[in-house]
Amino acid sequence: MGTFFGAIGSIISAVVGLWPFGKGMITGHLVTMRRFLRTFTVGHGATTARHGGGDLPIDLWWKRPEYRRGPVVDQGPDTEGLFTVEYPDERLPTRERFRVLPVLIYDDEDGNVRCTSCNICAKVCPPQCIWMSQAKNTKGNVVPLPEEFYIDMDVCMNCGLCAEYCPFDAIKMDQNFELSNYERHQSHIYSLQDLLVSSAYYAETHPEAWASPEETAERAKVEKKKTQRLQKALTAPQPAEAGA
Repeated sequence: MGTFFGAIGSIISAVVGLWPFGKGMITGHLVTMRRFLRTFTVGHGATTARHGGGDLPIDLWWKRPEYRRGPVVDQGPDTEGLFTVEYPDERLPTRERFRVLPVLIYDDEDGNVRCTSCNICAKVCPPQCIWMSQAKNTKGNVVPLPEEFYIDMDVCMNCGLCAEYCPFDAIKMDQNFELSNYERHQSHIYSLQDLLVSSAYYAETHPEAWASPEETAERAKVEKKKTQRLQKALTAPQPAEAGA
């Protein structure tokens, strides 16, 4: 018992001695202690039940059915108390500007892949993790479509420069971060089919960016370019007419 009170006295003496010199440090520790104590009285911590429940073999708390799907738990600036998000039973909200890997957009209306294989994204990529090849028609002439498109997810630094510099609004940054697996030499190299997503998917995951004036104007430019290419292809002379 004497040892306990001796330790308490030493702590008090240290606090009193450091107060003039370590006032900021002591104040910071007191703020942290205050938030810790309020965890058990207000906010998310004011409960004896786990937030996520979960399907553990041994669960000491009552399983609430509404938490079995993994509810979204948001800790905003006004949230009181500290808590742990029990992933995957719980999830933090995914913000719109959160970016992981690039994806290629195709239009839902006609299935048109916006990428023209111009190679600009590969040139501006800092770690050089993008490579592609341009498609060719039956005559061997190149056409503005990608035949192959690859991204190495282990090399990608998630900077978003490829999406920033794409002149056809074809490459965007996705939010999917659950990409772990047991093999990395093949499954971590994303091909063209792995990267394709619809414009409706992007509009759903990025509603503010999709409705912004910049995105709207860019889509109008892309649609105009696509229409011009289509009209040029339709008005091109056929082989028989050119020979005549």
